[in-house]
Amino acid sequence: MDHLHYHFKNHQKPVLLFIHGFLGSMNQWNYLEGELTTQFSVLKIDLPGHGRSLEFYKNYTLTDLVLIIEQILKIEKIDRVHIIGHSMGGYLGAAFAKERPQLTISLTMLNSIAGKDSRQRKLLRDRSIQLIEKHQEAYVSMAIANLFTADEQNVFKSRIKEMKDHASHISIKSIVQALQCMRDRESSLETLKDSRIPISYIYGQKDHIILPNQIILERDFLEIEDKKIDSGHMSLVTNVADILKNLRFIE
Repeated sequence: MDHLHYHFKNHQKPVLLFIHGFLGSMNQWNYLEGELTTQFSVLKIDLPGHGRSLEFYKNYTLTDLVLIIEQILKIEKIDRVHIIGHSMGGYLGAAFAKERPQLTISLTMLNSIAGKDSRQRKLLRDRSIQLIEKHQEAYVSMAIANLFTADEQNVFKSRIKEMKDHASHISIKSIVQALQCMRDRESSLETLKDSRIPISYIYGQKDHIILPNQIILERDFLEIEDKKIDSGHMSLVTNVADILKNLRFIE
């Protein structure tokens, strides 16, 4: 069975599970987690082939990753977790809450949605797969740049360069597997609506990857509140203070 690299700081307090997004790594949470360790223990994972997690032998689904996370919780003797998922990490967080509600205290969707890909988004994933197989370096550079607004690209040059450097070590196979996993995922919305899990959305009003209108549709369907911040897609890197101000952990 494939494994995920993870890091657990146990402070004998409720556990926050951080799940990063596509082309990222657990290190991206470093900007945010320092402010939360006085209240929480912190569990971070690297997605397959990202960060220090090895490339997976075969294609995987979100359900496969849910099973691996559940095993990590058993190993670390963690009963339940608050989940914060960014982008692809939010897809996985929603799937975990859907499939393991008894292990989920709350779910925070950061620049992410719980629904499945639209037909148009699926086609974009397929085009990305074709591009990455021919032009890996150009694809990674372009894909990461598109996660930031023009202003953010000027302000956060060093952090963007660091992200590109880390992503350059992700294999073509791992990138393709992640794109296929996102493309083929099922919606978690209907099940989450019927659950009693507190769910919150924090999203960027300038996000061109997860559009604000997508969040609003899900917010209205779930009949919950959301928090809009002045950011692009990578708010966990660019808008830490705004995220901290809007985090709500309800048990």
